[in-house]
Amino acid sequence: MTFIIAHRGFRKTSEPDNSIQAFQTAIKANADGFEFDVQLSSDGHLVCFHDATLAKLGRSERIDDLKLGDLTEIELSEGITIPSLEDILEKFGNKILMNIELKPQKNGVKELVRVIQQYDINNTPENIIISSFHGEALQEIKELNPELPTGLLVGFARNQIPLTQKFNCDAIHPFYDKIPGGGTKIPYWLSTRLHKYYTHKSFKEARNKGILVNPYTVNTEQYLLSCFKKKVYGVITDEVNRAFQIRQNFY
Repeated sequence: MTFIIAHRGFRKTSEPDNSIQAFQTAIKANADGFEFDVQLSSDGHLVCFHDATLAKLGRSERIDDLKLGDLTEIELSEGITIPSLEDILEKFGNKILMNIELKPQKNGVKELVRVIQQYDINNTPENIIISSFHGEALQEIKELNPELPTGLLVGFARNQIPLTQKFNCDAIHPFYDKIPGGGTKIPYWLSTRLHKYYTHKSFKEARNKGILVNPYTVNTEQYLLSCFKKKVYGVITDEVNRAFQIRQNFY
């Protein structure tokens, strides 16, 4: 059965994304796992935050400008602060599937592998997977810990599977939903058809090569149902309730 993975936690409530509270709400909403982003503080610790800067909180600093102690005191909303990776693993480790997206930073890979080993996290794709748009970082993870599952994040790309194999990844995480209009040099209808064609081709090729498929960010009913029909490993979604209902009706 396809896993439902909540994108940055449950994003349909007042709770801020990438927070302990959002992850808890996602679990209550029947998510099988959750996805979150990590990046380094100035003193070399991993914290859970999507953007490189704190601009969305009305601050000018970058995440890597501040120390761990300063970052974990910053409120995302009233009473809810930025969590560290340790906070998340302490609470959820080996209890639910965690998809950790790593941002590209020097020493980020080593710190991530170290913390995961420290918390004795089971290295199975039902339990944890490390994703990134940066294949070199995922390749480095495999060199440090060959058993730790990795997934390559890709957008509209014709060579998705060769890239995944090049970086020795266990999974591919392709964008798979209705693409936004505008911002492209080719007609929208053509870009949509090409995207579907190459992504469907990648799904089939991945299955034949034993590569797991975890599409993101799958929110519309049409694409969620398509994922369940294609029996992908997991869907990363903002629409946990919708995905759960569709999966219930499908299986």
